[in-house]
Amino acid sequence: MAELTDLRSAAALLSWDERVGMPSGAASTHGEMLATIKRVEHEKFTSSDTGTLIEQAETEVSTLDADAPARRKVAVTARDFDKATRVPSRFVVTHTNAVSAAHQAWREARERSDFSRFEPHLKRVLELKQEYVSFFAPADHPYDVLLDDFEPGARTAEIQRMFDALRPRQVALAKAVQERPAVDDAFLHVPYAKNDLLEFAIDVISRFGFDWTRGRQDMSAHPFAAAISSNDVRITTRFVDRNPFELLFGMLHEAGHALYEQGVSQEWNRTSLIGGASLGVHESQSRLWENIVGRSMPFWMHFYPGLQKRFPSQLANVTLDQFCGAISRVKPSLIRVEADEVTYNLHVMLRVEMEIALLTGGLDTKDAEECWNSKMADYLGVTPGNSADGVLQDMHWSVGLFGYFPTYVIGNVVSAQLWSAFQDAEPAWEGQIQAGDFAPLRTWLQREIHQHGRRYQPRELVRRVTGNDIDAVRYLTYLETKYS
Repeated sequence: MAELTDLRSAAALLSWDERVGMPSGAASTHGEMLATIKRVEHEKFTSSDTGTLIEQAETEVSTLDADAPARRKVAVTARDFDKATRVPSRFVVTHTNAVSAAHQAWREARERSDFSRFEPHLKRVLELKQEYVSFFAPADHPYDVLLDDFEPGARTAEIQRMFDALRPRQVALAKAVQERPAVDDAFLHVPYAKNDLLEFAIDVISRFGFDWTRGRQDMSAHPFAAAISSNDVRITTRFVDRNPFELLFGMLHEAGHALYEQGVSQEWNRTSLIGGASLGVHESQSRLWENIVGRSMPFWMHFYPGLQKRFPSQLANVTLDQFCGAISRVKPSLIRVEADEVTYNLHVMLRVEMEIALLTGGLDTKDAEECWNSKMADYLGVTPGNSADGVLQDMHWSVGLFGYFPTYVIGNVVSAQLWSAFQDAEPAWEGQIQAGDFAPLRTWLQREIHQHGRRYQPRELVRRVTGNDIDAVRYLTYLETKYS
């Protein structure tokens, strides 16, 4: 498993380089390198020798307590092995090459705001996803197979029930807020010096506890976090002229992912337990730091004087209350990563509904942009004026991440559950954050969530920490309390 983990880390490093530093002419070379590494890793992992070793290990640990680290490690490895052995090596190579080409096509299409340049690649990726589903026994829903890769144990029907619980109350809340006088946020959209804003953001995530000896930060077309290992975690952000503060909140978001990976116990390095429990749990960390902490009054009571000093011409006459109101303004928007907390989940629901329709044949890729624009009008009352702000805005489909989007909503829901548990455990939390002391929160999260890596499945982990299943009630309470 140590050797296999090394190969996966090498593949992750190549993927990071593709998105951050690779010259455009190297796309095919990188695709071939990545395909070779993934093929070698897949063949080694799915070999009969590995299967024999897993069977022997299962026998050896069978008398241990069900929660013993060795038994957990074997169980996770066996589950991964069972899934991997259903997928042929030739498919791994084909899929890797296809998504490498698709990602480059997406970048070029987005730059030119031309969906037609990406559509054939989307069609090819979708065909491969349909083939991937066919490798597994029929599920309650074909989308279950894709969802399980990112959120182990989750089912499409559960996600749809969660959406049904969230949608009406979030739509009602958004409507109620929109009926009030609009919050003035014009000062957030005037010119800000990119480097100064970046320096401020770096200072903030340093205070969060981001370990620069085991991480780095770069710029990319779409913000993301890449864990090469728990000792090499890389995050990116982007600067958008019309919305400069996306750089800051993007950094806070990706730092949440990074703190999770850096907090995984060193005991799990080069084992199957390295990484997070699921992408939903991972997203709970990023949304907690970005929104629940990063858009809160106690947070800005500490940081706002420094921000004002750094940008006097923009913020000298803006009060703390005005600033906090502006960064939490509810306003339907075109861009998911710029969306406010109240409308964000609606962006995700749109994408998930499209993914399911694309996968099951209810939507053709040639009609994807038209469908996108129609749903944006129905869900949010806005319509993209171009492809870059619409169907091409996210990179996920270009890199084959079908089944990923539901984890954003799960992350929002779980973030509120974890925040409630932390408040109960640390009654002095407000004063700590107001003082710029994030160590208690970071330590609590590391103890309760981060250190375990993949030791527990997501629902089990949430129950251990909060005493409850994953449930939307706390998140709806958080939103309605904050915005009412």
